[in-house]
Amino acid sequence: MKYDEEKAMTEREPLLDVDSLVVEFPSPRKREPDFRAVDRVSLSVQAGETVGLLGESGSGKSTLGNAILGLVHPTAGSIRFRGRELMRPKPRERRELSDHLQVVFQDPYGTLNPSLTVGQSLTQPLRVRHRLSRGQAREKVAEVLGQVGLPPEAMDRYPARFSGGQRQRIAIARALVGGPDLIICDEPTSALDLSVQAQVLNLLVDLQRVLGVSYLFISHDIDVVRYVSHRVAILRRGQIVEQGSTEEVIQHPRHPYTRTLLDAAPIPDPRRQADRRKAAQASTLARAS
Repeated sequence: MKYDEEKAMTEREPLLDVDSLVVEFPSPRKREPDFRAVDRVSLSVQAGETVGLLGESGSGKSTLGNAILGLVHPTAGSIRFRGRELMRPKPRERRELSDHLQVVFQDPYGTLNPSLTVGQSLTQPLRVRHRLSRGQAREKVAEVLGQVGLPPEAMDRYPARFSGGQRQRIAIARALVGGPDLIICDEPTSALDLSVQAQVLNLLVDLQRVLGVSYLFISHDIDVVRYVSHRVAILRRGQIVEQGSTEEVIQHPRHPYTRTLLDAAPIPDPRRQADRRKAAQASTLARAS
């Protein structure tokens, strides 16, 4: 990205601005403190940008995404989307935002109603919220299905007729059909085969280039985050320990946890993997001594 483009991006108001967000869950035992899943997290997403949220299982990534979506209630902090505060929105305000803020979940099999055709699932929000006729809604859905690489006749099939990769394309189409500004992608490729993962990632990148949509991309996979993200935030035990441009964070990690994540990522070359393992062991022994 050129310098003037980066400067323009930093000068305009973020599309999503999360400030000092806290999410706590009650402890099952009265004498124990509540569990803090998200601990004073601050991050932002600009229009047309992908921010990767990287961390191991249990780090609080999905909880943060669910808080932004309104699926869990934050304890403290601020979430502003398109300049509007989302901490305690009224039901009507949340419904109005639903077209602009969408999500693609991890499981391509559990996110579609098996009793509805693809067309029924995707046209319903257009008919209810946008007041489109049945014909207009089907025309819009056919257009969006084409954008994700599926034929118009897919509308008349049930989810069981599709593969996992095709279902995830349908889930992406459902997120796109209302014309969102931001899509939260919660591990959208981790349940797919490697070859299908690459296809879905390429699709997301292409859609961003054409439509200008932004992504908050949640993942535990460094290579995936590196491929799709402009910036990355490293989450550990509910706290962001490092964030910055993706290349800067991955090439020159400052926090020990970031380095640990990078060292744990597999390398396809066995010799390089063995050399890295030996270097890590030597470093551990040196610190112990």
